[in-house]
Amino acid sequence: MEEVSRRSDKGSAGVTSSMLGMVVTAILDVAIGRIMCCHASRQRPGARRAHPLMFFELRARVRSRPVLLSSPHSGRLYPDRLLRAIRVDLDQLRPLDDGPVDMLLEPALEHAAGLLVPLLPRAWIDLNRAPDELDPAEVAGRFPTAGQRSVKVKAGLGLVPTRVGGIAVYPGKLAADDVADRLARAYWPFHAALDEELLALRARHGVAVLLDCHSMPRASVAHLGRPIDIVVGDRHGLAASSGVTACAVRELRARGFAVATNRPFAGGYITEAYGRPTEGVHALQLEIRRDLFLDETDYRLHRGAGRLGRALAAVVAAVGETARRMVGSPVAA
Repeated sequence: MEEVSRRSDKGSAGVTSSMLGMVVTAILDVAIGRIMCCHASRQRPGARRAHPLMFFELRARVRSRPVLLSSPHSGRLYPDRLLRAIRVDLDQLRPLDDGPVDMLLEPALEHAAGLLVPLLPRAWIDLNRAPDELDPAEVAGRFPTAGQRSVKVKAGLGLVPTRVGGIAVYPGKLAADDVADRLARAYWPFHAALDEELLALRARHGVAVLLDCHSMPRASVAHLGRPIDIVVGDRHGLAASSGVTACAVRELRARGFAVATNRPFAGGYITEAYGRPTEGVHALQLEIRRDLFLDETDYRLHRGAGRLGRALAAVVAAVGETARRMVGSPVAA
């Protein structure tokens, strides 16, 4: 049986024993060749819904609201299999993490259709990368796709991060079978659920909005010469309508945050892949400056998290109302 280790992150107290239990249960089920499926008809409203393999969860699914939240880099449970394979200390992987962004979004669930959160970390697999965004030269064996060689991939920050801070994470190449296993267990189920929820929201409301939430180091915007607290990315208008983007920016600025749009972050793979405004599905990426809610030296949450949580809740509520006005009243369930 594969064990799962919990990171000793004092600021990330959101990892509960129930979450750990879900992962252990899922691993046991995989070991005996069963896939677990939890049907929506068996879930009470507002319950945390477990998905196949249970490597992520959909929190508080309420499809009566058109805005879906995701936090793809909030996973904080490190598989023992990963810890045995890497050549760096666990703390050296910390720059890959967004920290507990999912905890910031808890107040926003009052106005959202739900929140998709992985349990496993970005170091295991990056859900905000394309499935072929990995240099084949770093894989031993036949990789199932040709592989993209983007700037991030060349830096070792592809589908499976292989370098952090210029230091190699693994002693050698990744095994192709291992990459395929991570895709099958964690990546594809997450994206299938994301697609399913957005399509269901569009079918019900005539519109759906995805807010894909991340955090950025202070250093990533310090060189720009002006304060930036949050970057709202819509792929330069390709992933969301101008009205949805403007609403998010306006609400954040009204609460005292310095907001930039699309620079230096216009949105990653999730924003690009799911944002189809001409088809009624809008996607925004929110990059929140990390030191606004935690100490970047030890990842402890501080009081700024409360202010951010309230602001994000207001953004979700306002974006939901904007989305409804775009198509009129939502259709009945």
